[in-house]
Amino acid sequence: MKKVLITGSEGFVGPHLWRELESNGYEVFGTTLHSPESGLVKNVFVCNIENQEEISSLVNKIMPDVIFHLAGWSNPASSFVNPQKTFEINVIGLINLLESVRNINNYHPRIVAIGSAGEFGVVQEKDLPIRENTLLNPNSPYGVSKVSAWFICKQYISSYNLDIIYPTPFNHTGPGQPIGLLSPDIASQIAEIEKGKKEPIIYTGYLTTKRDICDVRDVVRAYRLLAEKGETGQRYVICSGKSESVNEIVEKLCSFSKIKIEHKIDPSKKRPSDIPDQYGDYSKVNILTGWKPEIPLDKTLLDLLNWYREKR
Repeated sequence: MKKVLITGSEGFVGPHLWRELESNGYEVFGTTLHSPESGLVKNVFVCNIENQEEISSLVNKIMPDVIFHLAGWSNPASSFVNPQKTFEINVIGLINLLESVRNINNYHPRIVAIGSAGEFGVVQEKDLPIRENTLLNPNSPYGVSKVSAWFICKQYISSYNLDIIYPTPFNHTGPGQPIGLLSPDIASQIAEIEKGKKEPIIYTGYLTTKRDICDVRDVVRAYRLLAEKGETGQRYVICSGKSESVNEIVEKLCSFSKIKIEHKIDPSKKRPSDIPDQYGDYSKVNILTGWKPEIPLDKTLLDLLNWYREKR
């Protein structure tokens, strides 16, 4: 049985990836910044990737066959507020992990370093859909930090022969996603309204942008397949292949509500820099692994809302 380490296993994506891996025969270990809160306590270790000694000690202890590097600063909007921390986690944290692997003799695990569609930034309409070779043009500190991570991975592959692949997911949502992004923010507000904890009004930023959105459960399936079949040094776009307007996301979620809800604009939710439209092409990963998105957006959003209904 192969051993797998997931950094950031207690985040939004981590528990979904954990279940995907366990159901396919892997022995899974994970890291968290704080005492584990989920039911995955057995193999979850407190570890700060910004601390070289901590991550090195853990990698030496487990010696996983595969490492999924999920730990990171993942909110583009908040990266404008704290760009220094964004780089400390996304860049220095990655270097600490790669150094931990490099410093162990005769140890060659597969490393799945997760990228982001934020690396592509603003893409002209004529250049859509986004593919693996699309120009990197980040427009947020988060996006810049992820571009840095990509080039760090390339350098460690060429200089030290590390086995790294680089899945690049577009927006993904689903059960368990914390507030701070559009879909969970709206779902959370709807759940509170239905329980009488909030007046029947929801707030969003302006609704002019469009996004390519996948279900997190489809995304982690792609991560597993790429860990098994991906080629060292390759980037793989993971997406739905189409974009949805922010307005449509709001309307879909509100249509699931048991109470009529009024929608209002909160200008403070607008980012300093935003992207009008963005969608990708998943043909590269499809040709290699057969992966394609399977869960309809309506189900994704309803499952997210039901999660918040139970949580609230």
